[in-house]
Amino acid sequence: MEKYLYVQGFCKEIHYTGLYPVAYRKGEQDNLYKKTHMSCACLDGACGSKETCDLLKDAPEVIDPEKEWRLRERMKGTKE
Repeated sequence: MEKYLYVQGFCKEIHYTGLYPVAYRKGEQDNLYKKTHMSCACLDGACGSKETCDLLKDAPEVIDPEKEWRLRERMKGTKE
């Protein structure tokens, strides 16, 4: 299951400061959430730096089990 951590920062693609979602997936063996990619919808999926974004680099690699409460089930502004 994919969950999201929102990080605050400056997006170089749209030149805007805001909260941007970093996607995390739970590992099967170690049961920890590890970051996978940026999940921004700001350019309708046309962002060229989803894997190399500075915000992605600044986000924690692994979310500790005590901090899992910070992760969101779905992206803000999306319907289930």
